[in-house]
Amino acid sequence: MSKDHSFIQQIAANSGEEPAVVKRVIEEFCLGLRRGLDEYKGLNGDYIGEQLHWDISNRAFFHLLGFLDLFSEKYQWEPGSAREYVSRLFTEDEWKPFSQEYLRAKSPDHPQSGKLTSGTLEAFCSAAYACAMSLMSNAAYVQKELPSVELPVDVRASIESLCADWIGTKHDVIHELDELKESSNIDDRIRRIMSWLGEDVVKLQDQVRRLETLATSEDQYRLAYLLVGESGGNILRSFVAAGESADRVLAGR
Repeated sequence: MSKDHSFIQQIAANSGEEPAVVKRVIEEFCLGLRRGLDEYKGLNGDYIGEQLHWDISNRAFFHLLGFLDLFSEKYQWEPGSAREYVSRLFTEDEWKPFSQEYLRAKSPDHPQSGKLTSGTLEAFCSAAYACAMSLMSNAAYVQKELPSVELPVDVRASIESLCADWIGTKHDVIHELDELKESSNIDDRIRRIMSWLGEDVVKLQDQVRRLETLATSEDQYRLAYLLVGESGGNILRSFVAAGESADRVLAGR
């Protein structure tokens, strides 16, 4: 779909509003929807069932539920998938302001003190270290089990290369963390660490999708898909934790 016939242009034409107004409304709706789901407590914590249908019109609620049904059918979404999409489709300069906007919106009346920033930095170091070690341990596990699963030669080689990348990134991240706290450019070093980790996650996601296609067409490759997919899930969870910690540090500086 071209920019001239985008989603925003369609809504503007249907509603009779200016595209700039439609764009801003969509942005605010998406931010508010995310915030509502994150912060809602209620009786059972069920934001969609208890509150959302009061916040938007019946028509909007009906079609949003339809979207969620289709989404559940078409996507195998896991925690961390959002960060992988954002890292792949946008530069950090493009998406970082939105992350900081959301973090500020969650606690607008509680500016972070120097002590809290120090605590968040410690939390980031711990989370990034855990992610690096997850890369190392899961690479070792995949390397150990890989000879026992059936795979085309080129795919096996790509997985071996991926494991080597994980191990290399582990060493790079640990070295960077050792110098982080004494550095005068902490923000740059945190971004560098997350960029390294993010590159590995993108390569991981590409590899898992390739294996999923193989496993779908030929059942003999299913074990390889499970091997890399389960290890990838471990890495992805630790990457999300590191990314959230990085966002907290950068938003407070």
